[in-house]
Amino acid sequence: MGDLFFNGRFPFVDLGSGGDVAGLLNNVETMLKKLPADVKIIPGHGALGTRADLEKYRDMLVETTALVRKAIADGKSVADVKAAGMPAKYKEWGTGFINTSRWLEVSYNSLSKK
Repeated sequence: MGDLFFNGRFPFVDLGSGGDVAGLLNNVETMLKKLPADVKIIPGHGALGTRADLEKYRDMLVETTALVRKAIADGKSVADVKAAGMPAKYKEWGTGFINTSRWLEVSYNSLSKK
């Protein structure tokens, strides 16, 4: 799956080249509809994955983007979103080259364009 899947980590979304967070989520959901239960998934980053790993990744995308969408709807700035941070269960997700602050910033910038 290359860079569509960062196993257990926040992803890199290249906004400057036309990427967006909603498109990433859509692509992951499309793949989940097609993949069998016993599939082995080669991520762009992280360990070899399973369908369950990809489902956790999708769930993270859904939950974290929902938090950012709500903050945007509430008139919060990107600084406010970054200051609020993420639920503790995502602490380890920010240990890759995309840390929590960067993921929040990318999500905010992507979702606020819609």
